Amino acid sequence: MLYYVLFDGGCNPYAQTGRSKLQSQRVTLNQQIIKAMRLRAGAENLLRATDNSKVRETVLLELSFVNSNLQLLKEELEGLNSSVEVYQNEKAALCFPLIPLGLKETKEVDFVTPLRDFIEEHYGDDPAEYEDKILDLMDLRQVRTPIMGELGWLFHV
Repeated sequence: MLYYVLFDGGCNPYAQTGRSKLQSQRVTLNQQIIKAMRLRAGAENLLRATDNSKVRETVLLELSFVNSNLQLLKEELEGLNSSVEVYQNEKAALCFPLIPLGLKETKEVDFVTPLRDFIEEHYGDDPAEYEDKILDLMDLRQVRTPIMGELGWLFHV
């Protein structure tokens, strides 16, 4: 049995997709949230450290502003996280950059003896009872080598 893997032309890898734009917006919002949380922590520290009533009043005002700004940023991030329109665009789904990767070198590994020893040591069962299952597992792990054909990559099964 042969499987074909065909790739139809790529697209501009530098073009920003809807998903990457959404992720950029998330990163920007997260940076703003972190900055606001640092401002809040600093204002709370100053509030605890000061005895001056004028400074306390100014810090409390600033703290209320930072808290409301932080709440707005979190709501905006929540809105971005709940948007799914970007993932439903058919045109964007067809255009993705392809990364060329070489073929991975693989080698056969024999797990029959270690599995037999494991079954015998940990479960106290006779490994011969599980011989068929172990051989089935080894067959599933058999290395499949892809071959480049006229229509794309072929996998012999």
